[in-house]
Amino acid sequence: MTFHSNIRSKKLLAAAKGQSCVNCGVNDDTVVAAHYSGMRQHAFGKGKGIKGHDLCIADLCAKCHARFDQYNVSTLDSELLRDIDQSEQFFYLIMKTLIRRVNDGVIKL
Repeated sequence: MTFHSNIRSKKLLAAAKGQSCVNCGVNDDTVVAAHYSGMRQHAFGKGKGIKGHDLCIADLCAKCHARFDQYNVSTLDSELLRDIDQSEQFFYLIMKTLIRRVNDGVIKL
């Protein structure tokens, strides 16, 4: 399923301010809502110069954000397995962030 219009939410992005990194746990004022950069990023609105949906974000510190953006997360030997591992790790962090947004009342169900 491909989405034709990207979901944008300043409220979701702003909620990263003051949070700890969902990957390493650091709370150093560098945490931002990092957009998904895995294998299926184009299915979630990513394009040349266009970030994916604001629902596909994870609260990451500057160090972890850079590691994901540079595809430097996985230590597996196979390039394909590294890509799969990075995508899986990022999706896990997206889910942790969405649960945080619900628990903090940013997303109301």
